[in-house]
Amino acid sequence: MGIELVGACIYCASVLFGIDIAPPPGLNAEMGFSYSTLARKYSNPLARTDVSDVTPKFLLIGLGNNQPAVGDLGAGTPASEWQLLLALAPSHTEQARRANTDYPQITATGSGRYENFAGIGRIPVGLRDSAEVAIERRSQKSTDDLNVDLSNHSVTEGRTPSAERIDYAAGWRHRWPNFEASAAFRYVDLRGGVDEAGSANDATGSLFGGELEARWRTGRWTIVLHGERMAGSMSVNQQYLPDILVPHAFSFDASLDAVRGSVGYSWPRSDLYAAATYDRQHLPFAPLAVLGTESVAYDLAFRPDSSVKEVFWDLTYRQAFTPVLRVRASLRMAWGDETMTLIDSNGGPSQTLDVKRRGDFGGGLSNFLNGPELTFFLGAELSFGGRAK
Repeated sequence: MGIELVGACIYCASVLFGIDIAPPPGLNAEMGFSYSTLARKYSNPLARTDVSDVTPKFLLIGLGNNQPAVGDLGAGTPASEWQLLLALAPSHTEQARRANTDYPQITATGSGRYENFAGIGRIPVGLRDSAEVAIERRSQKSTDDLNVDLSNHSVTEGRTPSAERIDYAAGWRHRWPNFEASAAFRYVDLRGGVDEAGSANDATGSLFGGELEARWRTGRWTIVLHGERMAGSMSVNQQYLPDILVPHAFSFDASLDAVRGSVGYSWPRSDLYAAATYDRQHLPFAPLAVLGTESVAYDLAFRPDSSVKEVFWDLTYRQAFTPVLRVRASLRMAWGDETMTLIDSNGGPSQTLDVKRRGDFGGGLSNFLNGPELTFFLGAELSFGGRAK
């Protein structure tokens, strides 16, 4: 499974069946630590700044078993495999809209948790084919304390963002000498929203689609191309003052798309892979790293329409020190933009926010490095039954 399981973004691309570096054959155990952050910024003309970020620190454990394909069939994906992964993280939220006029300022700080897990199974069907099934859940919940236009260290109300994505997939993989291709059906259960003292915006729904992947191996090189798309309707429930107990329901056409390419090179005891992903999301919420401007708009009966475009660059290196012990390090850097359209439920004009995502304005290491948002992972793999290359 990729680095997305230990990333801050809940709704980003999820490559369920694809692997970059093939696991050693036999029984494998994995453990590791990851740091990740996601930031959003709106250049508000009436404020000095309006930024927000969420930062989880993951602990990952995993267990699996696999057997490679026969001879030169395929390009590294095991013929049979089962794998279970659990990634848990506390998270911290910081948000600040600092005003330079009589425009109200809003600050918030909060804490939450990520509860992610994944499972995959491959069953060989003859020498050239495998049937594949997978499930992956990414979930984040937090509680924020808001300070709306009061002195420092004051609390005026609470805010509870929540986000969840669960993927279910079933597919088929066929192998030729040094080449393989797969197709899979995907069902995605999405949930998300933000509840505040003066409003609530929550959405649930199901998206349907699929993914395609091709892998080619030549000598020590491996090249992978992967694409996925899911779309469907979500039910949105909105509540706002003065009659906050009265729900307002409507439907929303949501979608998730991603294209990913990677290239890898293997030495006798080490592997190096680089990947690039272009990811798009169209969703009726932005529950991660909520901005102060959005909080005000929600209380005024505006509902969100979020369109996100992001690019991820991943780098993974694995070194075998013994036939049993391997160490793996992964780094992800990301840039993106978001068009947040706030639709007035009372019939007034909409507002459009051009939101920057994953820039050098975030907290944590991204701010220290003055660079893009990043995720890094460092882990150890123990192999029982395999051997170092």
